[in-house]
Amino acid sequence: MTKRTTKSNVFLIRREAVGAPKAPEELKLAQKKVSQARSEDGKKRLTLAKEALEIFPDCAEAHTLIAEETAERPARMKHYRKAIAAAEKMLGTDWERRYRGSFWLSSETRPLMHAMAMLAIDLQWEDQIDEALEIYRKLMEWNPADHQGVHYQFAACLLEANKGDELERLLAKHEDEASAVLSYTKALHLFRKYGESEKTNQYLIKAFQVNNHVPIYLAEVLPLPETAPSTIGFGDEREAEAYVMDCGYLWADIKGAEKWMAETLASELEKTYPDRELAEKAIKKLKS
Repeated sequence: MTKRTTKSNVFLIRREAVGAPKAPEELKLAQKKVSQARSEDGKKRLTLAKEALEIFPDCAEAHTLIAEETAERPARMKHYRKAIAAAEKMLGTDWERRYRGSFWLSSETRPLMHAMAMLAIDLQWEDQIDEALEIYRKLMEWNPADHQGVHYQFAACLLEANKGDELERLLAKHEDEASAVLSYTKALHLFRKYGESEKTNQYLIKAFQVNNHVPIYLAEVLPLPETAPSTIGFGDEREAEAYVMDCGYLWADIKGAEKWMAETLASELEKTYPDRELAEKAIKKLKS
């Protein structure tokens, strides 16, 4: 969800093109203050975000920045909700109809969509799955091309909610995408649905071929970082770290899944993983 960025000028469509009210000068000043804040660290960043709200209380970007600097999840969620309310207010009346077909392509809707995506992640961690799914569905409806990368977290949330049919439809849309999240999510979903079989084993092996670091981090024989990687590459260790940090708990929640992984991938892991000792430790730990 945090993987996708773009610099294409096509996304700089003017507000007037979709008939939204012109942004007040105070909002522009507040947004400049937020841009300045993002180049700072710690207390200075938070101070500048609060100054932005003093200039214009409905600056969604400032509320989002404060949320990002808030450690406690319930408090952070409140700030994301304030960001969403502020963004909707600035979009004017009937904004969903007016922006249909240009969500994310219009820079004015991005503060709303970003805050919604981040809120959905926190809702998922707070086991408020229904509301998280509602947000993911809305974001995917607005922006089918998914420039935000929402479908990764959406897939994990559907798996957690045991929405198998909907998950299969989402996975089918991205069947050519080689990512750890989608590959391991599909394998785990099929294991829960059908149990261990030659077919499900093959899907797990295919997931392993997409990223062979996942079992190592899932088994916790290598420590996970304190914060999620800011950038990842397909198939690398950072992708495995991010996947396990976001979705590793699902393997523990589904009975027998970790043991199935160990038994199915034992020979593959020992044969292909560079550190044989780590591979053996991971297999042993997952089996137990």
